[in-house]
Amino acid sequence: MKYLLYTIILFTPAVCRADTFLMQDGARLEGEVTGEMDDTLLVKTRYGALTIKKADIQERKAQEAPPLPPAKLEISSAPAAVAPSTAPAVEVSSAQPAAVAEPAPSLTFATISPSTMTRQLVYSENGVAIATETFEASGGLLTLEGAIKDGTYTEYYSDGGLKTVKTMLGGKANGTLKAYYRSGALQAEAYYLAGGKDGLLRYHTEDGKVLMEASYRNDQLNGWKREYGPDGALTSETYYADDKPAAPPQAQAAPAAQAAADGGPDTQITVKTLELARGERFSFHLNGKYVGKVHLDKEYNLIRQGGKVPDGLVKVYTEDGRLVKEFLFEKNTLRALRVYEPGGPLQAEYGYEREKAVKK
Repeated sequence: MKYLLYTIILFTPAVCRADTFLMQDGARLEGEVTGEMDDTLLVKTRYGALTIKKADIQERKAQEAPPLPPAKLEISSAPAAVAPSTAPAVEVSSAQPAAVAEPAPSLTFATISPSTMTRQLVYSENGVAIATETFEASGGLLTLEGAIKDGTYTEYYSDGGLKTVKTMLGGKANGTLKAYYRSGALQAEAYYLAGGKDGLLRYHTEDGKVLMEASYRNDQLNGWKREYGPDGALTSETYYADDKPAAPPQAQAAPAAQAAADGGPDTQITVKTLELARGERFSFHLNGKYVGKVHLDKEYNLIRQGGKVPDGLVKVYTEDGRLVKEFLFEKNTLRALRVYEPGGPLQAEYGYEREKAVKK
């Protein structure tokens, strides 16, 4: 019997060209060049258009996806005869192979300044750009193209050193942001909530001294902003309310030695401390009249708060006038706590999230 055989050859044409840009900071961008000027390129990516400086490009190369090999399909009008086999039967199992854990994605971002008027943050996952934020010179967000995946992002210097670490949630900065010098020393640290600064912002010298510290709420200056010289001495301080200079809270009558050392406490609040089995209880008095209390455990977590403490910074002293703690209250809520060696340097600093002390 004759069998009719047909052979069909399928050809797939090559796909279109694309350009790949390897940036100086290690990021990789893929897209089509739609415009070019003397020192910049306009690149269209699947996440939107980017303007990049030629000086920021380490290597540019064109890629062309290779065509698929010809596929051969044979069709027969009858099944081919199967010769008897002496090979042993092979048992095929239907069990699924064990799942292999995939490595966690690498989330990075890079800062690009296409002009003096704007800057861009390009977010990447495993080296591939996924989103771009464009900011105006004053810091306001102009556009967001693509989607920023939730997670912790890192930025690196061109030599591979760690530059910045921040966490993104819902497309906005949330939690602690830390920036580093090329040497690896901490340069700045701030706390963000839903994209805005919320808490204490600090800048440090490369040898660890505080250059500036400022208190923020809702991305606006609220509280003291203090600047220090290279030797650590206070050079200026200004009190802010809703991003504008304002009259500070009136100073309380404090121990003379401490008042002379730091220019006087910040409020009229006095504090009485009582040690308990589970921690400490602090009672706050305004002009001698009880207004509120705070109970902290031994890890400085908030156990209980009562009464109403006025907004501002409240300092706690030992009986002989040495500073040991500073409480920051905003809207009758404990927002921060600083713990000092008695009369000495800062020992630790905490922010509060759902009554839990978070060390900064």
